[in-house]
Amino acid sequence: MTDTHAPQATVSQLFRRWRGGDAASGQEMAQKFSDWYYAISTIRVAGQEGRPPMEAACQSFAQGIVTVTRPRALVDWAHDLLERELIAIGFGLKDNKNTGSDHPNAMTKNRSPTSLIQEVAGSIDPAKLAVLALAYDPSFDISVVDRSANALGGTPVAMLEARYALKRALRDDAGVPFGVVPGTADMDRAPISLYEAHRLASGDEIADLEKWLLSDIDLCKDVAEFSVFVHALRGGALSAFAKVPEAAPKPVTQAKPEAKPAPAPAPAPAPAPAPAPTPAPKPLAKAAPKPEAEPLPPLDEPAVIPKSISADQTPAPLPSSKGGNFKAVLITGATIVAAAILLVLVMVLALRAG
Repeated sequence: MTDTHAPQATVSQLFRRWRGGDAASGQEMAQKFSDWYYAISTIRVAGQEGRPPMEAACQSFAQGIVTVTRPRALVDWAHDLLERELIAIGFGLKDNKNTGSDHPNAMTKNRSPTSLIQEVAGSIDPAKLAVLALAYDPSFDISVVDRSANALGGTPVAMLEARYALKRALRDDAGVPFGVVPGTADMDRAPISLYEAHRLASGDEIADLEKWLLSDIDLCKDVAEFSVFVHALRGGALSAFAKVPEAAPKPVTQAKPEAKPAPAPAPAPAPAPAPAPTPAPKPLAKAAPKPEAEPLPPLDEPAVIPKSISADQTPAPLPSSKGGNFKAVLITGATIVAAAILLVLVMVLALRAG
């Protein structure tokens, strides 16, 4: 059967109608919750162990629904009922147990789910089988799954498409009577493969996804009918295809050669000292005017000795010379000087007279 995604009334809408007196809406609402409980319990618990907690939760639901008055509180309240029962048998959200196993049931016509998967594997793209094998095996880190899924569109899209490829092969090649096998993968449902593979990050994320399942009852049926094969995949049904892709080599970062410190710039040559300015030639000092010769006293007046020289001060005698020639030279010089002085006096007198 192909999923048609026909518009469906939400559980909140059915709840309001039921509270308004519509009994048929009440029955439809109860069926949705029953299918929802079945899908969650069969994924959380392998085999028949999940049936008692599911039935106990259904009974609590039927008895307590009359106490719920707010539509917004309905889904959280109903999820808490099932979670309480699953915790009691050790399969609560915090337990997060690996449930890998091989349990034949009516869907497999009592055949081994693991054997059925291996029988149809030859008709499926090996790359998709590798994604399933790695994704559903908790011993592989999600980063390994991501590397395997990169060539097929990445995680979780590749996981969902591989899941549906396996489901189609089981229906077409092994006669498994699945009711929901979409022709193309709906990307809005991609988180389902992460949920089935135990790849959600926390119990809160698992709870949120399980509550979201209730908004699409066809998806609940899809999960429930495939659950037996989910446990087989968790148990290693495709372990032979779990080929770990090589990690992309990290780009080699070439060590940059250590930069040598740039040589210190050569000190700029000191500027040649500016030539000392040639001192301006001092102006030639004007020859001091010759002091006018004091007027000579008239010839009829006796000469007066200047007051600066006392009468008893006489010039020191010249040192005597051994040779007679030296005396002769002195005498000659004195005569010349005296003649010069006399000549000057004569000229001065002549000028005065003129």
